[in-house]
Amino acid sequence: MRQIAGAVVAGVLLVVLDLVTAAGQPQPPPIDVLFTAAKVPLDVDRAAAVFTRAPARTIPMMPQTIIRPHGGGTVKEVRLRALHDGRTLFLELSWADATANTADRRQREFTDAVALQFPVQPGTLPNPFMGDARHPVNIWQWKASWQEDLARAADLRRSYPAMAVDYYYDVHLAKTERARQGFNAGAAAGNLRSATARTSAAEDLVAWGFGTLTTQPRQDVAAVGRWKAGRWTVIMVRSLRTPDEADAQFQPGETTHLNVAVWDGGNEDRNGQKNITLMWWPLRLTPLRR
Repeated sequence: MRQIAGAVVAGVLLVVLDLVTAAGQPQPPPIDVLFTAAKVPLDVDRAAAVFTRAPARTIPMMPQTIIRPHGGGTVKEVRLRALHDGRTLFLELSWADATANTADRRQREFTDAVALQFPVQPGTLPNPFMGDARHPVNIWQWKASWQEDLARAADLRRSYPAMAVDYYYDVHLAKTERARQGFNAGAAAGNLRSATARTSAAEDLVAWGFGTLTTQPRQDVAAVGRWKAGRWTVIMVRSLRTPDEADAQFQPGETTHLNVAVWDGGNEDRNGQKNITLMWWPLRLTPLRR
């Protein structure tokens, strides 16, 4: 009965959210994405001076309580600053986190992460919780563990240095990299989580509601993060326009929307256990300078 009651409450809440989205929700003031002629490097320290020109917006966060696994709540707010140069969108996110959790290879290890979500279709506001069947959302996620992989190749020996292996079938039986992938089904299927080498700490995804989160075949987002003195700062970068139909598209002079999610690995946040915003935040790109 408790499970049935919980499902009913969750269902009613989702219906209410859909109605609020359809009827229009209270809108906070737009977050201005200022035009910049200065180069914005994909480096947190070097880009800091450029981002000081952009107005900062503090976005309050709360625990995710709509769908299992419930949880989060350790991240109270995120600071967002944004710039564009007419071709590329630059977003800087910063939040307090007492510990840097950059590994997720042990059973009870979870990574710090942050994600931004945008409507795919212009002029519509999907359900703020992963979109819906008619209104998909484009999600960009940066993971601290993926950034760690860029510096050092992922290997279980990093977590279990004394591990022993009787026999590596892929090494002894497969002579080519393609043949070895047959022993790693995830990598053979193109699953980014199974990649043995990384080129980016970001993942470009699309979703049509709970349980539909899907990695895109084309990855267009770049990101980098740095933890210092109890605070993460992450920069996400993407071209304003892409040829991907599942991507959000941006245009100087126009307004889109976003919302934010943050995972605190030290709090064992993962999947649906995270810190979220409950509403869409307007993101207004200033026109190009003449």
